[in-house]
Amino acid sequence: MDHLKIRRTLGVTAVVASLAASSLAFGAATALANDTAPATPASVDTGKKGTVVMIGGAISPSDDSGNTEAIMTEIVRLAQEHAGPGKKPLIAVSTAASTPAANAIEAADEDEDNASINGMAYYKQWFADYGADVYPIPVDVNPGLDYDGDPYSADNARDQAVANEIAKADGVFFGGGDQTNYVRAFMDCTGPSAEAEAIHAYTSCTDTVAMTAIRSVVDSGGVTGGTSAGLAIQQGKDMISGGSLYQSWSEGPRPGWFTGDDPVIGDPLTYVPSGGFGFFDEGTMDSHFARRDRQPRVIRLALDRGHELAFGVEEKTALIVDRATRQGRVIGALGATMLDVSNASSDGQNVTGVRYSYFQDGSTIDFATREITLPGEIKTGPGTETIPAGWSQEDIWGSADCNDGIFGTTNVIETLLPSTESTLSGTTCDAGDGKPRFVTTFNRTANTQWTTEGSFTGLEMTIANQASFELSAASNLDKVIAGKETALKFTITNTGGTGFINIAANGAAAASARAVAPVLLPGESVTVTAPISAKLGAQEFVPSVSATPSTLDGVPLGIDATIASSEVFTVTGVPANPVAPVEPGTKPDPNAGTGGVATGGSGTIAKNGALANTGSHATAGMAFGVAGLALVVAGAAATLFGRRARVQR
Repeated sequence: MDHLKIRRTLGVTAVVASLAASSLAFGAATALANDTAPATPASVDTGKKGTVVMIGGAISPSDDSGNTEAIMTEIVRLAQEHAGPGKKPLIAVSTAASTPAANAIEAADEDEDNASINGMAYYKQWFADYGADVYPIPVDVNPGLDYDGDPYSADNARDQAVANEIAKADGVFFGGGDQTNYVRAFMDCTGPSAEAEAIHAYTSCTDTVAMTAIRSVVDSGGVTGGTSAGLAIQQGKDMISGGSLYQSWSEGPRPGWFTGDDPVIGDPLTYVPSGGFGFFDEGTMDSHFARRDRQPRVIRLALDRGHELAFGVEEKTALIVDRATRQGRVIGALGATMLDVSNASSDGQNVTGVRYSYFQDGSTIDFATREITLPGEIKTGPGTETIPAGWSQEDIWGSADCNDGIFGTTNVIETLLPSTESTLSGTTCDAGDGKPRFVTTFNRTANTQWTTEGSFTGLEMTIANQASFELSAASNLDKVIAGKETALKFTITNTGGTGFINIAANGAAAASARAVAPVLLPGESVTVTAPISAKLGAQEFVPSVSATPSTLDGVPLGIDATIASSEVFTVTGVPANPVAPVEPGTKPDPNAGTGGVATGGSGTIAKNGALANTGSHATAGMAFGVAGLALVVAGAAATLFGRRARVQR
């Protein structure tokens, strides 16, 4: 696969085995990405007009790859269609997401990055190079004037003269920056309290006259485009406003906006409940997507806020959507992602059943049916490549505290697809301070389709806490008679963040108490009795425990884990010789007919017939060689994430 198109290298721990694809159901790549989605005819006109162009970021005039040129050319072409033959298209450009200029010198310095210079020089010249006239919308996020003669102000969004100029446009383009600034600049918003409004946790917004004019351009059949923050602002309710990956997944979303450097709050997953401008309403949306491994934060937001679909667009790539027909297409360097959580099972910390599709340049998507068509040769089933032994993908979310890499999630996928394996995982870095590690697992399904260029549909995705047991063994026997069946007792404590179901030891099911509460929750313990048959003399027993990691609600996460003690329990079987009667007052021989004792591999002798506790901790997803215990994954491994996402642009 082309490493440029989404770098490859994936993470599998030394305990990862295979997961049967037949146990998973998923949507097809060039068929339905969601088999349960209603089949709405693509030809039905929604009554909406206009085209939405959403760019994942990193486009610039200096990009000589041809991808930026293709995107800019398409925006101008769509504007030209609206303008009509013989007319030069006019594009209104907003840079309100950028920081306002502090003074007139900065506002005129082309080396600066602010709303004024971006609008008056950068984008104006850039679009002119592609044959369009430009109206720089003189709106930034600050009301009033930042300096004498400042032409950019939030007050201008309420100026009818400015609105009239916008209404003449054939297209509107939104630059990068902070998408919450667009909401603040172009809309009048309120929240449930003054505190909520102070952090932009708006629940209700109305348009300024400038915003009404922007809508008129799109509604009349024009084009709206935007890059990075300019992509984010085009979505509807619950617009994402920031969040690092680890904190996003572990804590979930909160309404509002934060700087990301608060020593107490940190960098949580945040969103604006009232949303963006709503030009794209097919699902929640994020930019700079796989490069910054933003899948966990957009999945978590979609799950918690009730959105069935979440989308992401890569840098130097555009997802172009015809609002009338609900048809989308991809152009540019990389691709777009659709994450379908409509049939996912989640307990807030663990999720399984996320349907993952990634479609590149030349692909199309029908949002009504969720059908994705991939260009090129379509492959199904496993590939032919062998994943090297010991290969792994750690720090899958590129945490700033660890490797801070990029493309960790897609590295896993692009290693899995052409391989002979059915499942592959990656782990987050060690977060420290007792925080859990997370595992992201991808499973090939019967419906998985993929191309050598890197597109795919029909993968199933699981994100979960790392699963782990603590195992101890004990017996209340004071005799082990040869030829008799006896039992060893095991206590299993869930020390991880998943649930466990189907618990058994040496083939014996867990105690009946689990029938009442079938899920072993984190921190809980259960006792399992495993039968053994003692022989004459010393013999060794290796206790093994199997369990299926699950959500806290008991939904399997696709991992069958077996724990086997690396220390051997030795049991000595003795003959059942009768003890001769003794005369009254005579003490019995202490060595006669006492049975045997069970000892652990450490040489500890159990007192009162109790089996020595020689078990140690075993962690699902950890490599072999953990002192005392080794974990063997019989199905698919669960491996999760932890990376610090960059500030949303």
